[in-house]
Amino acid sequence: MERSARRKRAALRIAAGSLFLLLVATILVVRCKYGSGEPYPDLGTEPVVAGTVVEILVEPPFPPGNVTSSPDGRIFYNLHPFARPERFIDRFVFELVDGESRPYPDLAQQERLRGVLGMTVDRQNRLWMVRPAGIEEQPTRLFAFDLTTDQLVVDVAFDDGVGPFAQDLRAAPDGATIYLADTGIFRFTSAALIVFDVGTKQARRVLEGHPSVTPQDWVIRTAGNDYKLVYGLLTFAVGVDGVAVSHDGEWLYYATMTHDTVYRIRTSDLRDPTLDDEALGRRVERVGSKPLSDGIEIDRSGDLYITDVEHGGISRLTPDGHLETFVRRDDIVWADGVNISAQGDLLFTDSAIPAYIDPLLRAPAPRKVEQAPHRIYRVPR
Repeated sequence: MERSARRKRAALRIAAGSLFLLLVATILVVRCKYGSGEPYPDLGTEPVVAGTVVEILVEPPFPPGNVTSSPDGRIFYNLHPFARPERFIDRFVFELVDGESRPYPDLAQQERLRGVLGMTVDRQNRLWMVRPAGIEEQPTRLFAFDLTTDQLVVDVAFDDGVGPFAQDLRAAPDGATIYLADTGIFRFTSAALIVFDVGTKQARRVLEGHPSVTPQDWVIRTAGNDYKLVYGLLTFAVGVDGVAVSHDGEWLYYATMTHDTVYRIRTSDLRDPTLDDEALGRRVERVGSKPLSDGIEIDRSGDLYITDVEHGGISRLTPDGHLETFVRRDDIVWADGVNISAQGDLLFTDSAIPAYIDPLLRAPAPRKVEQAPHRIYRVPR
């Protein structure tokens, strides 16, 4: 009996030891595959615009996500869903009216819009928004409101797998096509661009896993610290994030967050269903270098404005490939969404993600989310 008990205890110790070694090996594999990365060089120059010129457009109650504006000067913004603001407030999308934030289109629609992230206004005066499935654990949903009537005119759920983390979007000048960026979920799922046909309500996933939409092996550093999750095991490596359409509609520009290059591709190629990913990949063009970035935007002259998430500012990439710091401020934590208003002003949000994100991706601690100020900025140009 005693010998049998000793054998059982020995077997348990061996099993426990094996499980421990398996756990250690798994942690090492995860760290090597998903937790690597080198610091990225600071590509900054002397800012074109002094930080003192930057104006505070509005201070939302919680961290903002994106900001956009209409051709007639209306300004809209949302709260960043990473902060899980629904724990504290029942409104998530706002219009700025005479300096006051009002729920858009009204309070009754706010539950529908909980979790929206990307925003843009097309030339047909429709406000488009996307709610990624990866945030609300529901199908990714695309909304559009007619700003003339403030009525919902598009409400489409994507099929499973089409755009699980589609989170930024831009519209073609004719309003017939919406282009979205699906970042992928770190390196666990592939990033891709999405082409949505407004007429047929069909979405196609393109360039999935192409090097231009896939994160490189960089580690984001904010306030001098490596931005990692799961206590250092998982690098915050994000795929294609920002998209912008040239004023003539010929080109889609796009930027992957942890990547050193901006790319572009002709929108006519993206809309051609006969071109597979291999054929599209051969038509991708390099535009120029960039900082590690979130949102991007392009103006009429072809200057590309790129958020710099590591250094609290915006960089500008000119059509001839010259990269320069447009503006930079020490008190900006994470420059996120960017927009150029009808008046030509540059609007951008500070979502401050590293200040409150939970290392295990749980709902952030309330004291971190509620810590003010939260800001959206305007830079006159």
